[in-house]
Amino acid sequence: MIDFDIPAFYTQSPYAYVRRKTREVNIGGISLGGSYPIRIQSMTNVPTLDTQACVAQIERLVHAGSDYVRLSTPSMADAKHLSVIKTQLKERKLDIPLIADVHFNAKVAEEAARRVEKVRINPGNYIDKKTDTWQYTEKEYTQAIEQMAEKLESLLKICKQYGTVVRIGTNHGSLSQRILSRYGNTPLGMAISAMEFVAICHEFGFHDIVLSMKASNTKIMIQSVRLLAAMLDEKKWNYPLHIGLTEAGDGAYGRIKSAAGMLPLLADGIGDTIRVSLTEDPENEIPFAKLLSRIKHTSSPSSDTNNPPIRYNPYVYTKRETSSIDHRYRNAPFIVSDYINIASEDIPLEASRDFVVINDNDVTNIKTQDVLVFEIHENTELLAWRKSLCRLIEKGMKNPIVWKFIYKDASWTSFYAKAAGDVSTVAIDGFVDGICLINPHFSAEKIYQLSLQILQACGLRFSQAEYIACPSCGRTQYAIQDVLAQIKAKTSHLHSLKIGIMGCIVNGPGEMADADYGFVGSAKGSICLYKGQQLIKRNVDQNEAIDALITLIKEHGDWIDP
Repeated sequence: MIDFDIPAFYTQSPYAYVRRKTREVNIGGISLGGSYPIRIQSMTNVPTLDTQACVAQIERLVHAGSDYVRLSTPSMADAKHLSVIKTQLKERKLDIPLIADVHFNAKVAEEAARRVEKVRINPGNYIDKKTDTWQYTEKEYTQAIEQMAEKLESLLKICKQYGTVVRIGTNHGSLSQRILSRYGNTPLGMAISAMEFVAICHEFGFHDIVLSMKASNTKIMIQSVRLLAAMLDEKKWNYPLHIGLTEAGDGAYGRIKSAAGMLPLLADGIGDTIRVSLTEDPENEIPFAKLLSRIKHTSSPSSDTNNPPIRYNPYVYTKRETSSIDHRYRNAPFIVSDYINIASEDIPLEASRDFVVINDNDVTNIKTQDVLVFEIHENTELLAWRKSLCRLIEKGMKNPIVWKFIYKDASWTSFYAKAAGDVSTVAIDGFVDGICLINPHFSAEKIYQLSLQILQACGLRFSQAEYIACPSCGRTQYAIQDVLAQIKAKTSHLHSLKIGIMGCIVNGPGEMADADYGFVGSAKGSICLYKGQQLIKRNVDQNEAIDALITLIKEHGDWIDP
């Protein structure tokens, strides 16, 4: 069995932006990694066998600015049909690399590898199959990896012959039973699952690899990518990474959640290609993905070279221990605002006179009773503040921290993207007790509501119903965009619930692992309903499924009248 140690830290420079150095991988003439810009991609959401719809959607994606397009490829017929699509694209003078998305069937991946520029496989279901075994001896575990290597090498030989790139794409919720038996459904399990495949590719001498770690939970996604990047770099395997938060949903919140998941990684220099996965038409993903890829992560690092060691675990979310601010404000993280929501326990801006504002990174003269306000302007090197945080931890100081982010951006979309990324960058390591967003272009009420959404996107505080909705693909069994809108209209008042709306059963039940209830396409016109991970109702007619979901919520005592 290949041994993978958990590395000490996940980035070459934890206190300033340094882009991770990766090898260049050529995908159909459009390379990523190395010094190339961050590439943008999306995925069709129509059946791959529907040539006209598929080609029309790819054309819209090309015009929107997508560098690559992925297509679901569930069957041998779909794999062979990729050649038809490529011919149609060539006739329209549309030259864009295509990626086949394959689950379960290795032969389908091998066929697709002869026809497109890149094949995505999922280590969780590509070779490992479900069995009754939940306990593996070391010998059995090693034998399973050896068998996996034999089967994977068949694909790699074809990819070498045709110049096809392989994306090793691990998904939270679809790990193999063998990985689950040893590591659980965890970021570590995700990273180990990918590293096993990378090791096989490396030993075979195949290096045209891109990797990804996908989850709908921002914390899990960020932690798994950090682990994978560190493990790769420790082995000196500098393969590029594709990053993205999956099942983000739609609208502004889906974009806020995507920014909260991806921008902390980009700030750490991790990520060579990205996708914003929205339950919308695929071309709608591209403008926001472009925005995220352009957000500036570089600035002059601090001249202070006295860098303390990292004093926290970047792979497990642990809230930094702090003293209580006030018994009235026990629901941290709170929001400092001059907009007062009577139903909230948030702190009005006037209370800031009791706080100590720090805008120069110096925390040497603070008192134990002080509430610290870290004042951050748009061009501040945010990562440099990790020094202050590590010094506070080193001294055992438990002062609560309010992050005051000051912006001048007049674009609402750009503003909320930056704010979500900034808050998440410090929240992911447990350093947020309160936030205060300042932007003179928008009302205090609008910023307050945005603050609530960002805290929810970071998994820190919930104030509205959460919808884990997949972006749809050719496997989707129903009109998911319409259904999501209908479910939202009927359940948005259920502020404490997470509801998964998933297009198919390939990853659906697993990737909505955080959901309280699940609505999953099982066959054409049929829906399966879940309570947590437990299947409750099978093959419900899609015309009756939304009402059946509401009945299920009521039966379990989670319904309140609007």
